[in-house]
Amino acid sequence: MSKQANRTKIILILGILSAIGPLSIDMYLPAFKNMAAALHCSQEQMGYTLSSFFFGICLGQLVNGPLLDHFGRKNVLYIGLIIYVISSFGSAFSFTVEQLIVWRFFQAIGGSIGMVAPNAIIRETFKEAERPKILSLMMLILGVSPILAPSLGSLLLTITDWNIIFVLLGIITLLILFLIKSWLPEKINKHPKGPFKVKSILTSYVALLPEKQFLTFAISGAIGSGCIFTFVSGAPLTFLNFYHADEKQFGWIFAMVASGIIGASQFNHWVLKRFSSQQVLSFILPLQLLLAITLAVLSKFGLINIQINILLLFLILACQGLVFPNIISLALQPFHEGAGAASAMMGALQMAWGSICATILGLLFDGTPFTMAIIMVFCALSANFILFVIGKKYFQPVQE
Repeated sequence: MSKQANRTKIILILGILSAIGPLSIDMYLPAFKNMAAALHCSQEQMGYTLSSFFFGICLGQLVNGPLLDHFGRKNVLYIGLIIYVISSFGSAFSFTVEQLIVWRFFQAIGGSIGMVAPNAIIRETFKEAERPKILSLMMLILGVSPILAPSLGSLLLTITDWNIIFVLLGIITLLILFLIKSWLPEKINKHPKGPFKVKSILTSYVALLPEKQFLTFAISGAIGSGCIFTFVSGAPLTFLNFYHADEKQFGWIFAMVASGIIGASQFNHWVLKRFSSQQVLSFILPLQLLLAITLAVLSKFGLINIQINILLLFLILACQGLVFPNIISLALQPFHEGAGAASAMMGALQMAWGSICATILGLLFDGTPFTMAIIMVFCALSANFILFVIGKKYFQPVQE
């Protein structure tokens, strides 16, 4: 088999692996009402199944990173995905919401491996100059999942019960396990010798602290990613409640805005032929801040209609599609052996900050698009400040 064919297979499987998290969140959202009735609970209680999943993702990423570095990528992938499969079937056959909350937590623990391993595998499989391009291609696969997942979940509900959503997630993951066994090279399974100690997990993260370049890009990237989480949590409130879009219209709106991330991530592949990752970030992050400020000002004074709102949100998320692959690549640049722990820390920071943004939005929402916009302004402003002011001396151009 040709080297290019192997390369394509690796990118494809890593993209599918990364999509486990979004699929696990978005596919069952249309079933909330049905599930609440079946489990004899309120929809507010159903929300705890999301909370437990987010908590599991944060914890799982932090634990799985050092495990990937010590025991080898494929070994830990097998264990994590098997936990995910078992938990998916457990979720499908839950009889109470409490059972579902527990199963969802363990589903996230297992599934979080898909959010950690790909970045680390790319870091040690591809050359430095190739990594941002590979991350952009992988984001094409990853970006489709949150667009298609709610529609797939709704389709399943028209022909069967909510349980099948979790059964399907388990079956998909079994297929992923087979592809990992067949397609991922064994060389990524090399790992250090010697016993693994629990305290080595903490040691792995403490070892990241001296890496100022990592901290600069990881923290800036995590806070900037709040724009995406704010959109996801604020879109239903804005478009369904404020603009009174129906569910079908909302689906199209969500897909249009989210497609900005996909398109921009592919445009990044072309941009990197002419500019460095640092140059891309130096232009895109200030542009994203300007767009967020525009959205906030227009929203505050009631000068925005639904079409302009969609356009500005599309552009803000498109900026994020350009930021993600470049900021991840630069954050992981100092690492080789510790890439798993570094990747895990980045993912956990993003998820934790996203949860904070979603909570703040729910607490402060004033019934208009302004709340979502002003949180995006804060995220974009903070990301710019950390990267270009606090971390200016660590923001060095790539030497060709």
